[in-house]
Amino acid sequence: MTGVRPATSSSGTGRTSGERPGSLRRALLSALRSFVVIGLLITAYAVAPWDRPTHVSALWRLVVWLVLVVIAVAWQVRAVMRSPHPWVRAVEGAGIGVALLLVPFAAVYAGLSAADPATFTQPLTRLDAFYFTVTVFATVGFGDIAPVTEQARLLVTAQMLADLVLIGTIVKVLAGAAQRRRESLGPRVRPRDRTP
Repeated sequence: MTGVRPATSSSGTGRTSGERPGSLRRALLSALRSFVVIGLLITAYAVAPWDRPTHVSALWRLVVWLVLVVIAVAWQVRAVMRSPHPWVRAVEGAGIGVALLLVPFAAVYAGLSAADPATFTQPLTRLDAFYFTVTVFATVGFGDIAPVTEQARLLVTAQMLADLVLIGTIVKVLAGAAQRRRESLGPRVRPRDRTP
């Protein structure tokens, strides 16, 4: 059989060949993938015509985004269950999940404010809308921007509930998937665990 490498390295550490360099490389690739996806989402938020009038209501746009979030999280859970480094993949999934939740709410808030500047206590630019979305997500609520209309309050309430679901459920699902995958891969032998 040509092309088959031994399972352990010649250094006798008990690690599989390529585990150390492969782990670092996978972690860096995961971080790069996360930055690219989050960067694309923020770019789409910055340049897309969210504040133009449309025949689709803000609520329906938000529902479509939330369906996309659920699909993305399901895809991330699947990726975690197949990954040789499930915790790295779970962290990536959580980061992307947060971005997928923040951007659509910010877009909806910017659109509502553009359609009716009295929707919030002050008219919102895209940056203001993103700032407001993050303050709601972080539950700090500085108070400088607040929803005024019932529609805006309903959407902010929906965001608060979605944030709780994200923090309480999505992260737990990703962590559980990572733990199950880690257990299915079996224990890793560390140098201090070896017997002489």
